[in-house]
Amino acid sequence: MTAATIIFAREDLSIPGAVEPPSERGVAKEARFFKLLRETSPDVIVLDLSRDPTRGVAAILKIRARSPVPILAVCDLGNPSAEEFRIAGAADCIPTPIELYLLNDRLQQIIRVTRAAASRFTSGATAFVFDGITFDPYRDLLAGANGATVALTTSESRLLQHFVSRPWRLCPRAELTAVLYGSSRPAGDRAIDIIINRLRRKLALLREAGARTLIKTEFRRGYLFVAAVATAEEWSAGDAAA
Repeated sequence: MTAATIIFAREDLSIPGAVEPPSERGVAKEARFFKLLRETSPDVIVLDLSRDPTRGVAAILKIRARSPVPILAVCDLGNPSAEEFRIAGAADCIPTPIELYLLNDRLQQIIRVTRAAASRFTSGATAFVFDGITFDPYRDLLAGANGATVALTTSESRLLQHFVSRPWRLCPRAELTAVLYGSSRPAGDRAIDIIINRLRRKLALLREAGARTLIKTEFRRGYLFVAAVATAEEWSAGDAAA
């Protein structure tokens, strides 16, 4: 069994068991939550959305904008919102009331996968492959299956590297802004849209069919990179096995 650090929170980001003044506003609760998040560096956030699932997506997006820590949502799995929680960035959902054996099983799965993914994308991989395109982040270069290449700017390359490290996961605008500029620009800055549109056009130069839809816009939420991603080493090993 893998040892893990876990934070439990509710949909308003309040922490069960924490001493809170009766009149404390939501902003203060959120500040306490993010302070705890910074100080403990947890492996997983368990977010109880069973009391008010209508606030679940907003809570997940707030966390996603400031932290990549995986989120396990507690909710009614029959509620349509459960799928929205996954789209917003929850790693998984479990039903309420919580059964400890199931909670432990899901936590172990999430930790195993995320630690493996972190190792995969920080182990010195030289390039990544998706949708017939090879991306070399060290040379800021895209290459198509026919050998054609397209150079990326530093900003485009940094943004694409962020996307390929978390495919199929919603990346809120605030998160992408932080990747490129830290906290020096507001999340509403249109520079993000300009860079993403440039990146889409360059991807389309190498594979017209479908390439422009690799980066999907989620209106008022952010962007998703919708492609299976492999390291160049994994890709080569797969070809050899075939």
